Formats: sequence, structure tokens, C-alpha cells
Amino acid sequence: MKWLTALLTPWKSELFAMVGVLAVCGIGASIAGYLHIQRQNDQIEAKDARIGDLVTANKGWAAHSAEQDRLRALDQKNVLALQDKLALIEQQNTAAATQLKELEATNAEVKEYLSRPIPADLRRLLDKK
Repeated sequence: MKWLTALLTPWKSELFAMVGVLAVCGIGASIAGYLHIQRQNDQIEAKDARIGDLVTANKGWAAHSAEQDRLRALDQKNVLALQDKLALIEQQNTAAATQLKELEATNAEVKEYLSRPIPADLRRLLDKK
């Protein structure tokens, strides 16, 4: 070991200076790393809060979308019901027009009434097939 001490003795001050520089650099790098990690943690927390807000907003949108789907289904059901009612009314109208034609052909009073001028709207209704 004395040989190593003898070998390093001429550069003793340089070695202490290097160790000091390395210590200062290590401490500086540790502080910079610590500050960088803290900044990243702050950014992660901010992004986590933003993601939480977006999740809440998306839940609201999902509920709104479900409500819109429910309303569309209800609207479709109403449209189908109205189409059925319209078909029934048209069928009843056709049946009434047919009965009126038969009544006109068989009843003299009705034939005489219908031969007189009647309002145009009633005439269109009666002539409709």
C-alpha cells in the first residue's frame, strides 16, 4: 500500500480537487434531479386533475347520450303509432266513402241531396277514393 501512497503523493492536491469537484457536481446533479422529479410530479398531479374533470364530463355526456337514445326510441315508437292511426283513419274514410256511394245508389233522398250543389270541401271528401 505504501507504493500506492508514494505514487499518488505528487498529485495529492489535484486528487483532492477532483474529489471536491465530483462532490459538488454530484450534489448539484442530485439537486437538479430532485427539482426535475418534483416538477414532473406537479405536472402529473395537474394532468391527473384534468383527466378527472374530463372523466366527469364524459360521464355527463354518456348520460346525455343515453337520454337522447331513449328519446329517439320513444319518438320512433310514436311515429309508428301515428302511422298505424293514419292507416286506420284512411281505412275508415274509404269504408265511409264506399257506404256513402252505396247509400247514394240505393236511397233516393240521398241521391237527390247529392245532386244539388254542395260545398266544394264536402264534394272533394265524398269523391275521394
